[in-house]
Amino acid sequence: MAGLNQTNRNDAGNDRGPATGFTEENGKPGLKAAMRLYLFVFVLLIIFGSLAQAAHFEIGMIITQVVIILLPALWFLRRYRVDKRTFSRFKPLQARYIPTILVLAAAMWILNMALAAGLVSGLMELGYEPVQVLEAPETFLDYLIFVLVISVFAGICEEVLFRGAIMPSMESHGLVPAVVFSSLLFALFHVTFLNLFTTFILGMVMAVVVIKTGSLWGGVIYHMFNNFIAATYLYIAGQEEAATEIEPQFFLSLLPIIIAALAAAYFSLRKLHHQSGSEPLLKDRDSWLPRGWFGGIFIVSVILFLIMALLEFAIGFNWLDMGEF
Repeated sequence: MAGLNQTNRNDAGNDRGPATGFTEENGKPGLKAAMRLYLFVFVLLIIFGSLAQAAHFEIGMIITQVVIILLPALWFLRRYRVDKRTFSRFKPLQARYIPTILVLAAAMWILNMALAAGLVSGLMELGYEPVQVLEAPETFLDYLIFVLVISVFAGICEEVLFRGAIMPSMESHGLVPAVVFSSLLFALFHVTFLNLFTTFILGMVMAVVVIKTGSLWGGVIYHMFNNFIAATYLYIAGQEEAATEIEPQFFLSLLPIIIAALAAAYFSLRKLHHQSGSEPLLKDRDSWLPRGWFGGIFIVSVILFLIMALLEFAIGFNWLDMGEF
């Protein structure tokens, strides 16, 4: 796969950063430390983040992103006194990467949207009614606030946590295991079964972007643009009367767009590879997951995710009458 490549040896991504020597034994964060950070933030998200967002979505999202996600990540980096420039890749992003990142983000959003729509369509045939998680912005001002919260805050805060703290802590086990496992945790963190696979893919691509560009800001820009497209789509769709059921003809009409998005994603990944001038990441892969990945913290994280996913299905299939609460 051209997009999954080893870090650049002679350009913006020329250092493997934390891939060598950063273990808990020499005072630097490793897998166990990253997992403890992840579980701590995950529990805070489910308990306090959900309550804050239920009380007031925009304010609750800002609290969630800054207080629950960003601050623990920054504390984690300060706790281990890492060099943020090399460990977290807090380095300027070279401008030549930006067009490639934007095209890749747009193409992957279309592909992920098609996958998610296909899954929802199949579940609706079984009687599932999609849960309205986010209300579409009604006015243009609401839309701008929505973009600020969903795109800017989430793009920065979640990247600092996942690609700036958690992923680098796993890179002593190899870049591929760090990319795969941190992306799996990223997917579980979003506590929705319907978007589990697409969020995993999103995390994988953003991790590759960060590694290939050698800058965390590459992931931030990708994340922000991905969420900007999603927010804009939600706003535009909210201005129209959308059909509740997705007809098969709908997917047939999207087929040319999906094919174009596949081509754009492929060539963007190749472009990113050539721009970074690095060796393929998969070339030196010894395993897909870091050593010691399966343990108590991961099991608890999966259980928390399953509880939230079950609640999602219970509401969608009307197993749970929310009118009683």
